[in-house]
Amino acid sequence: MFVLGLLTCVVLRAFSAQAKVVTSFYECRNFFYKDTEPGGMDQNAKKICQVYNNEGSKSTYYATLYSVLHRLPLYSAYTLDPACKSFPGKPCNNNWHVEPQISPSGSDIDYMVRETIHIPNIKENHAISSDYSETGYDRGHLNPNSFQCGIGRKATCTLTNAAPMDACFNRIHWYKWESTLRGLLLQKLISDGTFAKAYIVTGTVPNANPNERMNERVTVPPYIWTAVCYKHNSDDGKSFSFGYIGRNRPEGGISLKSVSDLNEELSRHYSQLLNIDQSIRIFADDCFGDNNKLNMVRGQFQKLINLPVNQAVQMSSGIQSMYLAVNTATSSDSIPAKKVKVSEMTVKLAFDSMSTYYNVAEELKDFPGTPCLITYAKPLVGNDELMKRDVSDAVECLLVPEKQKTAADGSICSSVSESSYSFQCNTGGEIKSCCSSPCLYQDKLKGYRCYSAQKLIECSPPYSLITYKGDRCKDDSPCATYGYDYYWCKTISGSWDYCSPPLWRSKAKNGQYCRSNHACAKYGEKRPWCYTDDKINRDECCTSDDCYSAVNHKTCRSGHTCGYHGKKHLWCYMDEKGNWDYCCKDCSQ
Repeated sequence: MFVLGLLTCVVLRAFSAQAKVVTSFYECRNFFYKDTEPGGMDQNAKKICQVYNNEGSKSTYYATLYSVLHRLPLYSAYTLDPACKSFPGKPCNNNWHVEPQISPSGSDIDYMVRETIHIPNIKENHAISSDYSETGYDRGHLNPNSFQCGIGRKATCTLTNAAPMDACFNRIHWYKWESTLRGLLLQKLISDGTFAKAYIVTGTVPNANPNERMNERVTVPPYIWTAVCYKHNSDDGKSFSFGYIGRNRPEGGISLKSVSDLNEELSRHYSQLLNIDQSIRIFADDCFGDNNKLNMVRGQFQKLINLPVNQAVQMSSGIQSMYLAVNTATSSDSIPAKKVKVSEMTVKLAFDSMSTYYNVAEELKDFPGTPCLITYAKPLVGNDELMKRDVSDAVECLLVPEKQKTAADGSICSSVSESSYSFQCNTGGEIKSCCSSPCLYQDKLKGYRCYSAQKLIECSPPYSLITYKGDRCKDDSPCATYGYDYYWCKTISGSWDYCSPPLWRSKAKNGQYCRSNHACAKYGEKRPWCYTDDKINRDECCTSDDCYSAVNHKTCRSGHTCGYHGKKHLWCYMDEKGNWDYCCKDCSQ
């Protein structure tokens, strides 16, 4: 038993995230501007320096103030490393941690452990994953894993860094502000090199209503906020600060503010919460709040500020009434939190063109696990015609929750294994690579790519439930490559057939765009082809409409773009030896 216990301790220490509860933030003061923590919040909250122990190598990644009264983090303070620009964040899945020292009985374990490890009385002061079950709330990161690199991402997967966030608020509204913030700060940090540092604090406002608790345990914060202090080391004129705060509801409602205005709003909320006047100060001296840079920041966030829910989406009156009814039922102030939940929802989206569908589909990939699979595609031809048609004429897709993890080629996984260097799927008979980032179209590579851990690989995005003939695929067999060099699916008739690939800009060598439901592909023949109208006219084709794409997956040589070049057909040279082939877009003008 002693040996077993010793081995358990060794394993825990070698592969555990650490989160040391401290009396002072002195050990992790470097995450605060001027080494000064925010003031005016709950003085009885636990201070945590979030440390990760990776096989004996320890690093501190951020700091957290955690309220045991509310079982909720009040804030996490962190910085953005410009080296994190290449790889998007990876979800925590079920790899969440808890902090043993927060339990009422205390613990000698000064590091965070997987919540599957038994910790006596941990639930009394600590939120756990089961608190979130069937509530409609996400375990929303305060310190986002996309702001960290490598091991730092694992250190964000702790329930002391997670707050109950409405799923729509977290995955749509807050995510867009988070992504815009990351882009803005990376641009500034890369431009300023090593001469600047971005200090960020993301926090919650506990609810003053004691009934607003998730599963009667975890306080649901009505507001989520972020404050930013960008400090240039040698030129104060380049330093600036700002903040934003949003309502933790499906409709969002996020407002951009100066740090001083954010301090005032938080002071009002905390005064109401504690029934005593509170004065909140996030940054010492408000971090250059008088530099008049708010307008510059506003320009970056302009498209997100006060964005109406239906600004870019047309709804029929019936659908709009249904949306408003659901929204009212789930966000009513008169109903305690989570007395109502949405147990089932079907969403079908309609688009004016295949091009519009694919643009939206690329954005939806930011929300992993919910692809919109095409269920209908009208055989439209040419961009001019597409532009004239109304919404719902051309393409319909169904939002389908992902039930099982898939490999990069679409194959269903029976199990998944991941590390810092690989992300693999066992399909039951073969080991295949998985995507750890969204599968996105890469213009330069003329195809879809994703990251598998740190390696860029080819991938097959989930996109359609119909074959190129319009037959329905099985629900568990959407169009994908499944290890082949073409897209296909198993059909509900018990057979299989080719799918139109997700190449919405494919064009025929006669200069016409391919039919919207019949992109350029071989479809069992020797060379790629496509229909160019809704009859039987067809031609060889290019998979893209750029100036260097030629037929049969070839590329025009550098310096010789596709054009007529004195001929009656589009062509270009393939090499310096005079070899040529047909191409699809006139770029010679």
